[in-house]
Amino acid sequence: MLRVGIAGIGSIARVYLGLFAAGKIPGGRVTALSSRSPDHLTSARDAFCAPDTALFTDYEAMLHSGLVDVVMICTPHNQHVPMALQALKAGVHPLIEKPLAVDADEARTLLAACRARPERTAGVLYCRRASAAYRQAKQLVQSGALGQLKRACWLITNLYRTPAYHASQPWRGSWKGEGGGLLLTQASHQLDLFTWLCGMPKEVTALCEFGAERAIQVENDVTLHLRWTDGATGQFIASSREFPGTNRLELSGSKGQLILENDRLFTLRRLSRDERDFAKSTTGYFGPIPFTEEQWTAPEEPNEVQQAGIVADFLAAVEDHRAPLCPVTDALESLLVTNAAYLSAWQGGTVPVPPPPGAYAAGLAKRIK
Repeated sequence: MLRVGIAGIGSIARVYLGLFAAGKIPGGRVTALSSRSPDHLTSARDAFCAPDTALFTDYEAMLHSGLVDVVMICTPHNQHVPMALQALKAGVHPLIEKPLAVDADEARTLLAACRARPERTAGVLYCRRASAAYRQAKQLVQSGALGQLKRACWLITNLYRTPAYHASQPWRGSWKGEGGGLLLTQASHQLDLFTWLCGMPKEVTALCEFGAERAIQVENDVTLHLRWTDGATGQFIASSREFPGTNRLELSGSKGQLILENDRLFTLRRLSRDERDFAKSTTGYFGPIPFTEEQWTAPEEPNEVQQAGIVADFLAAVEDHRAPLCPVTDALESLLVTNAAYLSAWQGGTVPVPPPPGAYAAGLAKRIK
């Protein structure tokens, strides 16, 4: 059983502590906690942990204590990469809360460190990858059921946040505190899944509304137009200012179409012929191409099931010496799209993915007040 340390004892860390305490994460036990706040440490230990759980106000001391094999990094975004680098150097496997980082260039240094230490496993807590529905979607795409991707569209506007949410912490909704808004926080799970299913696009054109109807600096309404190297195009539309909102993913390929609504309801349409072959041979003007349609519903899963699943998978990956569900290299892809989208919105026009080195950091520096 792996020994787990948790760094940063905020609300998300307490969720994971509760899952460990309830026995919902096999393969590991919490042996140490790290926080700059002694009160947070003692209250978390008393609520969730064994009395002998070690408490540290010094993160480095926890890493070098000999008490942890894995560290879960649940601190603010801009601390993720430096703390993961410290863990790797200390011989501890880091599991990082999303997003991987604020600046993709910084995340590249972590990826290089991971490659230099292949005996260590590093992962990111994009828990939606543990969802039964999205694992099914991934299997369908990988099996070739859709053929060559033509278009990918995700309308994810059910991420509603009130002004009270943004006012609940001084760092929320600011460039300095978060490094971004909707794309980096609320919708980053879906953007991660988008690149997981479709691959990293080659370019993005973004329209972002910054502080729309909310007293924040960052974006809370986004429309991205994406283009992939194989000719596929896509749209990613997200909002945290409308209610009740929509959650609908559509993937259209040369062999059919997959629709996933509300993370559960599947519609799969299989063409009788690959559209590319049909188009070459038909003399008709408008089709149609015969197709079959299947519908099914994936099991309903509370958030906690996916959160427990992503941690359990990581612990198993460490033991089995394999890649976790979300390795650093994957999490970097969606971060590169996010950085490019910000640059597009700030500058106007289309930006390549990856964006030019240093460009995002320079643009962010101008906006930190």
